[in-house]
Amino acid sequence: MTKNTESYFTDYHSDEVRAKDGLAFDLNTIHGAKFFGYVALSAGFSIDWNINKTFLSTPLIVDVRVFTSRTSENPLFFYLQTGPNIRWSDSFGSNGGTTKGGVGMIFNYDNQVSYYFDFFKKSKVLMIDDATHDGNYHATGYGISLGIQF
Repeated sequence: MTKNTESYFTDYHSDEVRAKDGLAFDLNTIHGAKFFGYVALSAGFSIDWNINKTFLSTPLIVDVRVFTSRTSENPLFFYLQTGPNIRWSDSFGSNGGTTKGGVGMIFNYDNQVSYYFDFFKKSKVLMIDDATHDGNYHATGYGISLGIQF
């Protein structure tokens, strides 16, 4: 869940720049490998939904994580995710990109499942071109993530 501060269609007309508050929800799936015990490189996709404006986007993401410990005993990690948005249809947003960086911790449940919790900052740009809107939609926000690792 992300708490956004938005600039709505900032590249359309300068008199239409409005700062608004909003919420966003995103669902990610990433798959990758860990190298040298400290670095993980992953790729995946996300479905992002901005609740106040009901814009949907689906970014392809590359995820780089750095862990503070080689062991799997509740390590702290830092990460950066970035990637372009995919335009599936008119209902799934538009072109643009998403970048997210954060810090989190993994909590081991058993040998096969771990949970994680993180704090992040996210920035998203959607380039919208349809019958009613034309311009760029920018959202920047802070949020928390809860996840599961298999």
